[in-house]
Amino acid sequence: MILLYGIKIFTVSTLLIGSVCFLKNFINNYEKKEEAKEVGTVDSIFIYPVKSMRGIKVPYAECTKSGLKYGELEDRSFMVVNESVGKYVTAKDFKKMLTIQPSLENGILSLHSFFNGKCVDVKLEDIHNKRNIVKAICYEGDICEGYDCGERVSEFLKNALGSQDNLRLVKYSSSLFNQRKANSHSYETLNIPLIKKHDVKYQDEGPYMVMTTSSLNDFNNRLDNEKMSIDVFRPSILIDCDNPYDEDYWNIVKINTVNFCHSKPCTRCIITTIDQRNGSLNKSMEPLKTLRKYRLAPGKLRKIFKESPVMGVVLGIINGGIIHKQDKVKVIYKNIPC
Repeated sequence: MILLYGIKIFTVSTLLIGSVCFLKNFINNYEKKEEAKEVGTVDSIFIYPVKSMRGIKVPYAECTKSGLKYGELEDRSFMVVNESVGKYVTAKDFKKMLTIQPSLENGILSLHSFFNGKCVDVKLEDIHNKRNIVKAICYEGDICEGYDCGERVSEFLKNALGSQDNLRLVKYSSSLFNQRKANSHSYETLNIPLIKKHDVKYQDEGPYMVMTTSSLNDFNNRLDNEKMSIDVFRPSILIDCDNPYDEDYWNIVKINTVNFCHSKPCTRCIITTIDQRNGSLNKSMEPLKTLRKYRLAPGKLRKIFKESPVMGVVLGIINGGIIHKQDKVKVIYKNIPC
């Protein structure tokens, strides 16, 4: 039995390694036919430690298979769960989540609410020592587990979000059950084979989302009065690029030694209309109102995404490494947008 089990593990591992090697070799051969073109540089890098809370700008980051990492900070490694109903919650449920700024230093996670001015700290060592596991329904009905961060954080969340529900902050651990895999949706638009599933922690659609400065500028030029900051769109990586919406056509993205692959266009929801200063909805429903005038998905994708406009693209990762602000960005294009 042990021998058979070992053979199974060896076979699966060999297949996985073989698949990755095949993809890398395919890309190397593909680049000989399709030259990677320089399109710009990395403008900003953002990590969002707690799902649906504010992000943190960092000067560089490690690109792992499940998202960005900078020191102790890991992207979407915490999330809020409503244990009363056994389901994860986001700013769609509690708009004031976007008024909470997380930070993490020396093993201590701090949350500061800009709505009521209150703060709370929790030692990660205590979380791991207690090992209280919370199970919840996550994005698209997948089941995830996380380590409970304790009663003090729970009370902080109730006060900051104005809820009487049993809200729990949970921390991701690779040792716990996680049903989530982000599917790569090609919709027959890609001209090379790519990874079909991507590892995620508590992210929704993929481990990375990129946008360009030119896309943001073009959007803002269409507004009459107010201008939107990049914080509204919450990218992982903002790229300084001259051509608006050039990212729609990116198939492979190369930054330093890291290779990313297109997964899907990033559809935009009601969260983009929430003012992160006070948790209120934008009265004119921007940016969705303007985006729906010119950024609804093209062609066959319209039937899939309906009235959800697209802005930016979700990426998977082929191989990891370190990226820095001002790193050059090269891409291999595909023929069809999004």
